[in-house]
Amino acid sequence: MKTETPIYTRLSEYHRKDRISFAMPGHKNLRGLVPDLQRCDVTELPATVDLRHEDEYVRRANRLLSEFYGSRRSFILTGGSTEGVQAMIASSLKPGDILAAFSDCHISVINTCAICGFGLKLIPTRLRNDFLVPCPPEDPEIPEGVTALLVTSPNYYGITADISGLAKKCRERGIRLLVDEAHGAHFTGECGLPVSAVRLGADMVCQSAHKTLCALTGAAYLHICGDGVDTGRVKRALMSFGSSSPSYPIAASADAARAVLAETRYDDIIDECEKFCKALTHMTKIRVLGNDDPTRIVLCFADYDISGCEVLALLSDRYGIDIEMADQINIVLIATPWNTHGDFMSLFRALLDITEPLGKRKTAAEIPPYECERGVIYPEEAWFSDSEQVPIDDAEGRTAAAVVAAYPPGCAVLVPGTVITRDDIEYIDRLRALGIEIAGLEDGKTEVVKWK
Repeated sequence: MKTETPIYTRLSEYHRKDRISFAMPGHKNLRGLVPDLQRCDVTELPATVDLRHEDEYVRRANRLLSEFYGSRRSFILTGGSTEGVQAMIASSLKPGDILAAFSDCHISVINTCAICGFGLKLIPTRLRNDFLVPCPPEDPEIPEGVTALLVTSPNYYGITADISGLAKKCRERGIRLLVDEAHGAHFTGECGLPVSAVRLGADMVCQSAHKTLCALTGAAYLHICGDGVDTGRVKRALMSFGSSSPSYPIAASADAARAVLAETRYDDIIDECEKFCKALTHMTKIRVLGNDDPTRIVLCFADYDISGCEVLALLSDRYGIDIEMADQINIVLIATPWNTHGDFMSLFRALLDITEPLGKRKTAAEIPPYECERGVIYPEEAWFSDSEQVPIDDAEGRTAAAVVAAYPPGCAVLVPGTVITRDDIEYIDRLRALGIEIAGLEDGKTEVVKWK
C-alpha cells in the first residue's frame, strides 16, 4: 500500500505552482526569508541557545528587539500573537477581574478569559457604511469596574485606534492598556507608516512578525512598555501558554526579521500600492478604502454584481493569486516589500478581466445586524460545562459553549455564556452562504451547554 502524506504533498504542490501572494506570511512564498532556516531546527543544547530561559544569545536578541521598537522589555515568541494575547491578559488580571475589549477582538481574547476565569465586557465597534467594515468606536467610554482594556489596532482592514487617547484615559482610570498589534509589526512611523502602539502609551503590545515581516508563520513579539507591568508574571504567563519545545527556526526567523526591518525602506512598496490603487480606480468602478496602513489594500466591489468572496475564489482558481481575506463586498490584500511590480501587474490585469463583463449590483449588500449592547460576560462557566452539538439553525435560546467566528478575521459572533439569538443565527447563515469559513461550526453544528 502506498504511504500517503496528505499535508506535505498538498503544500509541496502549492509551492511548485509559484503562485502570487497578497496574503500572509509576509515573506511571500519564501522570497524574503533568510536562507537555511531548516538548519536552525535544534533544541536546547550546550552548543545552541535556550529560548525559554534566556541565555546570553536570547537575551541579546530580545534586547535588540526592545531597542528597535522602543519598549522596556521585549520577547521573541514562537506561538504567534495568540501566545502574546494570552500572556498580556493572564499577567494583567486576576480571577474574577473584568477585561474590557473592543468587540472585534480575536477569539484568543475570549478563550483566555474563559480559561482564566475573567469577566469580559465587549465594547461595540462602529460600522463604516460605505464599505461595511468595522472601525474602532469614537471616543469610547471605558466601562466601570474593569481592570484592563484590550484593543485590536490595526484591525484586519488596516484601521487603527486612537492609542494615545486611550492610553491617557486608561492612565486616568488606573487600568492597563493592552494592544493586539498583530497586523502592525511593520509600524515604524517612517515612510508614511503609522507609529507603533509601543511608542504611543500602551502598557503591553503583541505583534505577529509573520503577518507583515519576513518571518516564518508563528513568529511574534511581545513588548512590555508600562512601568507598572510585572515582568516576572509576564514570563510566567509565557511559560504557561507557550510550548516547552519552541521552534528554533521560527525564533531565528523572528530575530532575522527584526534585523531586516531595521534596514528596509518602505518607500518603494508604498509607492507601488498607491500607483496600483490609482490605476485601478481609474480603469474600474472598484473603490479603495482609505485606511491608516498604506500597505493594507482593501478593494470594494459594491458597485458590481459580485461578492468579495467570489472575487477571492476567482483570483485563486483562475489566476493563481492568493488574497488574504474577503467579505461580502471587499477583498483585503497584504502587501510587503517582497511583493514585486509583476505581482501588482498580474493582479491589475486579473481584476480588469474579472470586472469587465460584470453588470451593476442587483441588490444592495446587506449590513450586518445591529451589535446589541451586552453586559459583562463570564465565559468560564459555559466553557467548562458539559456540552452537546446542535444544528446552528436549531440553537436559538441555547447558551453558547464555544466561540463561533468568521475566520479570518477571527472576530466572534457567538461567545461562551451568551444566549444565542435568531439574529445571531441569521448572520451566521449569511456568512456561510457567502462561503466564509466559520470557526466553531462542524457540519453546521455548534457547541451549546447541555440542558440539565
